[in-house]
Amino acid sequence: MSDSFFSYSKVLRLKRIRADFAVEVLLAERLGELEINPYFTYLNTLVDLVGTGVGESRTLFDETLEWVEKEAMPNYDHGLNGIFDRRFSYEPKHRVKGLGLIQFEEIVIDVVRLLTDAPSINLSKREINVSGIEQVHAALKHQIPEINIDNVYVTSFVIEPGGRRITQSRRLAEDVFVHFQHNEIPYYHGEGVGVFSIAYSSREAHLHPQLTIKDISDLVIEIAPQFLI
Repeated sequence: MSDSFFSYSKVLRLKRIRADFAVEVLLAERLGELEINPYFTYLNTLVDLVGTGVGESRTLFDETLEWVEKEAMPNYDHGLNGIFDRRFSYEPKHRVKGLGLIQFEEIVIDVVRLLTDAPSINLSKREINVSGIEQVHAALKHQIPEINIDNVYVTSFVIEPGGRRITQSRRLAEDVFVHFQHNEIPYYHGEGVGVFSIAYSSREAHLHPQLTIKDISDLVIEIAPQFLI
């Protein structure tokens, strides 16, 4: 794993949360470098070595999470398994060129070891219990008392030929609260989201002077355990 991201203390913090979130974070770091989305890339498995029929197709996220939950290591078969960008396809044109089967197997093994080595992650299906946005606001403020979090906006956008088109802009506390209400733990990453000091702006001049996407992701990792039951 990346030494710059996965310090021992950070892995320990991930283990205090949920397996699905921890797997998302670890895969995003590893596969993000390859510009591969684990939710839209698939491990496809042939029915047998004779035909071309695909019997199983799983996202890389689901595949990795299952091995973590089983606390076991994969051993893929090059004759039956492959990485593709289309579900239930084994056509060469759909095979992912930036990620080989052996490389993915090594990534899964790394993730399983990180999360199951003592102290291992809690594998129970814990839910988020949040009564109101005030709880989230207070938890965030406790972590960064020197920053006015009411002026921190998480803004999502898509890049089009004419520039950035904003799809959503919320105050940080509101955005985290909305995710928590849906029993989701947000992990902010990628090029389509930023932290700004002005709502509905994606201008570089309006980037928040103190907080980055990595900072707010770390904040969520810090506060999430107190909302899990």
